[in-house]
Amino acid sequence: MIILVKLKLYIIGLLLLISFICTGILVKIEKFSGFDKWLSSIIHHKRSSFLTPIMKFFDFIGSTYFVIVICLAILFYLYFVTKRRLASVLFVVAMIGERLLSEGLKYLFSRSRPDGFHLVEVDKHSFPSQHAMNSFVLYGILLFLLWTHLKSNKIKVLLSLLASILILVMGFSRIYLGVHHPSDILGGYLISALWLIIIMIYTGHYKEENKMPN
Repeated sequence: MIILVKLKLYIIGLLLLISFICTGILVKIEKFSGFDKWLSSIIHHKRSSFLTPIMKFFDFIGSTYFVIVICLAILFYLYFVTKRRLASVLFVVAMIGERLLSEGLKYLFSRSRPDGFHLVEVDKHSFPSQHAMNSFVLYGILLFLLWTHLKSNKIKVLLSLLASILILVMGFSRIYLGVHHPSDILGGYLISALWLIIIMIYTGHYKEENKMPN
């Protein structure tokens, strides 16, 4: 059973890596341009006085400063309250790794922001979306850490659904605000999922070597 789970993780990881590489190549040679303009146009037509403040709120909670504050609170809880040392280390590695990946890939691709009116101020490059990566890795690693301790399947499903909605809305908000191409969001999701798979694989190996319980 354990071997099967490992094999699935490796296969998923490989597929994610291939998907991200293909996405990156297509972005680099500008083959996503038509799709990006088409989807962005549809989403921009949904702009309204009701939705815009909501999307700006998601911009705020996905910002680096807000995420740092949330991460410090979670780290304090994991390390000092629950005494889960391994979980604390994994959380730190996940978030720092996500930041390094984001900055490195943005520099590597150096993709310009979308043309047109931006509803919020942005700087630097566009691909992959850091907000998308922030939300995906933050909620993803929290789900992973919680799943090992939660007993109720209903709660697991509920938390997974909530995390998925937050991640998707975050991605939608970046396109809505005009600061990212849809393919930026896709790239952010793919590389974030790959990073979480790597962490999960490492955790499994570490627990086996040290004979630690789940």
